Amino acid sequence: MDLSGKTILITGAAGGLGSAIALKCAESGADLVLLDKNRRGLIELSDKITEQGLTPPGLYPLNLAAAGVEEFGELLGTIGSEFAGLDALIHCALDFDSLQPLDQVQPQDWLQSMQVNVNAPWLLSCALLPLLKQSEGGRLFFMLDDLDLVTDPYWGAYGTAKAALAGMARQFNATLSHTSVAVRGIIPGPMRTDFRAKVYHAENPLEQPEPAIVAGKIIAMLTGNLSDDKLIVDFSK
Repeated sequence: MDLSGKTILITGAAGGLGSAIALKCAESGADLVLLDKNRRGLIELSDKITEQGLTPPGLYPLNLAAAGVEEFGELLGTIGSEFAGLDALIHCALDFDSLQPLDQVQPQDWLQSMQVNVNAPWLLSCALLPLLKQSEGGRLFFMLDDLDLVTDPYWGAYGTAKAALAGMARQFNATLSHTSVAVRGIIPGPMRTDFRAKVYHAENPLEQPEPAIVAGKIIAMLTGNLSDDKLIVDFSK
């Protein structure tokens, strides 16, 4: 799979799945813009990429919980000036604190979850759509979750946000159906990540697959023909 000449932005790039996608993209020749609030994690990921002799990624430390229209406008300007364009935006960033009943979620935690999991993906997608539309095969990917699971009790703000994000993906898909931009909502399924460890404390993480397996499938979606695929792609099945 060759991504040479393609520019890809990944949010939550220092996380388990985000970093795995970044490494696979770099190995395939892509130019990367890696966004995460974890500056140290971004630097470590960049070191892994460059140690393999691959193209150094562009690092964009940004806390999505505090980002708004102005910050995303600046990001648009940066990509427009430093790269030839943008071919894919992959939303991997997420905010999750713990499992708790909906009526016990603290207001500030609710607002932060909605900001990171819903508002920021919408604002960032809208800001960067002009660049994606200029690509011959733009990609707009949202990482979702099993809605039958996360809308059950105790999933709180995270579950509500993922349901909203799925609705957002559907609306973007309908809106962009006559453009070159392909929209997909992706359910990665169980993976060996810090997020899963927060949810399933008693689980042996070694029983779950590495994020690199899912990352490889997502890379295939970046290069393949998606015209006949479903909007929601569930790798857990």
